[in-house]
Amino acid sequence: MAPALSFHGHQWTYNPVRGPCLVLLLVLSNLLLCRGNVCPSCGPDIFGVPLKFLRQTFSRVSSLSHDMGNLTTIMLNQFEEKYPQSKLEYINTISDCHTNSLHAPEEREMAEEKNNEDLTKWILMLQYLWTTPLFDLGNDHRINKDLSDTIISSALENIKKSQRLQRILERRFTQMTVPVRRILSEERMYWPGYGFLVSTDGDVHHSALYNLFKCLRRDSLKVDMYSKILACRISDEC
Repeated sequence: MAPALSFHGHQWTYNPVRGPCLVLLLVLSNLLLCRGNVCPSCGPDIFGVPLKFLRQTFSRVSSLSHDMGNLTTIMLNQFEEKYPQSKLEYINTISDCHTNSLHAPEEREMAEEKNNEDLTKWILMLQYLWTTPLFDLGNDHRINKDLSDTIISSALENIKKSQRLQRILERRFTQMTVPVRRILSEERMYWPGYGFLVSTDGDVHHSALYNLFKCLRRDSLKVDMYSKILACRISDEC
């Protein structure tokens, strides 16, 4: 198994023992302690960030991720109803998600052990890695010709919400974007399943679609979980 990716550089960490005072630590050259209504450098490139802005940021991210999770559940359920045999074909084949090498935790207990920076980076990475397959799913007729209007519309809506989520985090934490994209490039992470989705072999096509929907739903639930953990920490209501 490949070693889990480690993130270094700009860290902001929640400390639950501070009571009503939210503690975010930014590791650049020193550790900055944040108290009161203004948090100096809570974000990697932001100075004097009011905590209310951070609360608004992750409240919006959490709302978007929740909607995206619901959309991916609808997509998977509809596909299973129309092609129940694909589930058996999927189980009997070696399946893989193109995001597995991120080693992003799937269990809440493990996710809660991670710092805020890692959770935020995983959210961004998962959004970037799903941009292409979601676009192809919603717009390529060779892929979606047999899919219901509900699945296609859900994919297109998911794209819009993912783009909004990305913009929110990129605006607030701009210095995270370049390192995140560099990691994806250096580790050669990309979606390799296009050829299977446009296959003229029906079994291959349906199995690839089922794998895509399963992986998409799994990763969407991860993003929703990370977003809720971050929103909970920022609001100091955990």
